[in-house]
Amino acid sequence: MSAGRAASAAPRTYFDGLESFGLVVLLAGLPLGEAFKSAGLGLAVLGFAGKLATGYRPHIRPRAPLLALGLFLVAAVASVLTASGDARRPAELLTLSTTIAAFPLILDSVAARPTRRMLFLLAVLAGVFVSASVAYADHMLGPYHRLVLPSIENAVPAAEYLGACVAVGLALTVTEIGAPVAGPLSALVTGLAAIALFMTKSRGPLIGAAGGCLVALAGTLRRVRPVLIVLLAVLCALWVFVAAYPGARIADRSPGGRRGVASRVDTWHRTALLIAERPLTGYGLGSYSSLGVVYEDEECIIRQPNAHNVWLHTAAETGLLGCGALTAFLVLGMVGSARAAFGRRGRRIDRSVAAAALGGVTALLVAGLFSVTTDAEPGILLFALLALGCARPDSGSGRQREEP
Repeated sequence: MSAGRAASAAPRTYFDGLESFGLVVLLAGLPLGEAFKSAGLGLAVLGFAGKLATGYRPHIRPRAPLLALGLFLVAAVASVLTASGDARRPAELLTLSTTIAAFPLILDSVAARPTRRMLFLLAVLAGVFVSASVAYADHMLGPYHRLVLPSIENAVPAAEYLGACVAVGLALTVTEIGAPVAGPLSALVTGLAAIALFMTKSRGPLIGAAGGCLVALAGTLRRVRPVLIVLLAVLCALWVFVAAYPGARIADRSPGGRRGVASRVDTWHRTALLIAERPLTGYGLGSYSSLGVVYEDEECIIRQPNAHNVWLHTAAETGLLGCGALTAFLVLGMVGSARAAFGRRGRRIDRSVAAAALGGVTALLVAGLFSVTTDAEPGILLFALLALGCARPDSGSGRQREEP
């Protein structure tokens, strides 16, 4: 290597390390505090910008999901530009950008070094282990109600985050079951996250976690029969629990429990009517809370801050253009993750990372049938896991050795 190339490679290596360090801080700190999220994202962006300043040309693959994500961002901008009155909220574009930034940054970071996929996945598990431990201690010392995480003070998104991490941890536990250290540690983190998830008393994320765990198991075991056995065992355990504790929140048949279901169905219907009025670009990114969607019955009036469904919420705010682009991005990302998990090429550990990421994404999207899981901390985790699942090594870094 010439002296000039060596001189330019040195700062680029430094900025590359800074980008990766920032992503580790981001992924580990998501459930811990806003400061960790801001610092991690800032360091990652600074590292990426520094690489560009040294003449670095990104080789991000796959490009199709990235293109769909870019179209979603364009649709969001169009929704803000065409919004009127209080619905026009340009600041929401910055919030959206910080949420989806993890996807291109992780793709760039792992392009030449696929081993970073495991590093980032372990950072996610380390963060959930610390946050769940702190949350459990605070929960038991304080008033006993619903568990929340240090930086996610609403039980529902906290449960969504925990459910995705349970699926991720389960996949790694199965992969490392024979390892003397990694196996027990993965099982410990998964068990703690599962206990914390149960203590959030959130039904939608619990269903999402079950679906994510099944997908993670299918990807790691690569066999259908064990997954069906686990599914049957889960259904039997759930039936026994509901029979033994009919007053539990998961089996809540009280007026309040029925009201929760009725309010969601009513919100979905009202949201569909709103979409029909502005189908193309929607009412504006971040505008749903100002659309006046209210559920009323004989005892209460509930103002709905979101549509309780990812796709309806996205269509209402960014129109069918935004919803279509987001759906295309999710489908492309999950297809890429599934190919990496179930394919025969690549190392076994890489396939396991893809299976873990696919399970976590599935958990979030199943929960997204009843809530909005593409924003805040669960949203950042969603975009990060999709990047880890479908990332491909740079073609210039050499071909990966194939293992059976």
